Amino acid sequence: MIFIKRIFMIGFSTDKGGVESYIKNLVSNLPKEEYEVILHWPEMTIDGKKWIMPVNRHNPFKYYSFWKKFYRENHFDAVYFNTCDIMSIDPMIFAKQAGIPVRIFHSHNAGNQMAIGGRLDSFHKFTEKWNKKHIKKFATDLLACSEAAGDWMFGGHSYSIIKNGITLSRYTYSQQYRQQCRQKLGASDEFLIGCVGRLDPQKNPFYMLDVAGKLRTQNTSFKIVMIGDGELREKFKNEIAARGLSKYFCLVGAVDNVNEWMSALDCLVMPSLFEGLPFVLVEAQAAGLSCVVSSNVSREADLTGLVSYVELEAGAEKWTEEILCTAGKERPDTSQQLIDAGYSIESTAKKVTEIIENRLRQGV
Repeated sequence: MIFIKRIFMIGFSTDKGGVESYIKNLVSNLPKEEYEVILHWPEMTIDGKKWIMPVNRHNPFKYYSFWKKFYRENHFDAVYFNTCDIMSIDPMIFAKQAGIPVRIFHSHNAGNQMAIGGRLDSFHKFTEKWNKKHIKKFATDLLACSEAAGDWMFGGHSYSIIKNGITLSRYTYSQQYRQQCRQKLGASDEFLIGCVGRLDPQKNPFYMLDVAGKLRTQNTSFKIVMIGDGELREKFKNEIAARGLSKYFCLVGAVDNVNEWMSALDCLVMPSLFEGLPFVLVEAQAAGLSCVVSSNVSREADLTGLVSYVELEAGAEKWTEEILCTAGKERPDTSQQLIDAGYSIESTAKKVTEIIENRLRQGV
């Protein structure tokens, strides 16, 4: 008889980012006859009872009481915490107090966005430092999407790499998808440069304005397609207009069919200030798409030889040269390379289940 294990999965949201994609892919590939996944949500109904999650610690007594009651009344075999920062580890602390045997903490980033522009105050710096030092006391397993993400979030603690596996067949280059997406933009033969990700400080979207300014002097017919949404959208849109670059940019917003857009693009560009191992780079390479990224992106991300790294300090002219070098390149079938590198979702799901099962057998 198979006993179904219940996992409380933290990190999912309404955003269409890398963490959300990882969770969605992982959950859909866990054996349903063996695992039940409860996604952390502001409001949840579990076994017929409604739970409303506290937003923060503004009422400490109510906050602590909620978590203790939540874990006491709901049986979980594992808590799986996916995060891009380490500002709060409370769900791990309460999970240990409740005796939940498997407590996984998974790093998906190599820096804290709040630190950009000096937004990380002394309280948050202390909290981050304390959490990094003590996380191993509360988590049974530390995971990271890359060495950069693990080293940054876990300091000297040991961790395991779990690769951002995807359903590779969904990203195979398609001429049909290429035509469909380009028609939506009214584009035909233009050189389409894509930026896929949140419009936030970490992704450094304003750098693309300088790149666009250089590209328009190269007598090249191009458009920069921004796929994603975020806090900087309006400011970014206004700056495009202020620089007279509106005809070169298409702000598509968040989409559910990134796999189709990968076929439409001719080059993926990522001028990020820091990254773990970007989910989107795995997707782009699965589509055989050439990528030009900042040197802040982990070198582990080049799985197929399709990724070129450029220093941000090199300036927009150098970035323009690298981007134009990708024009006309063939779209290779990289599926076997990615399978061999461990980036199929089947491989990722297998490793995660092995971690959970081994920990449950140990009875920790």
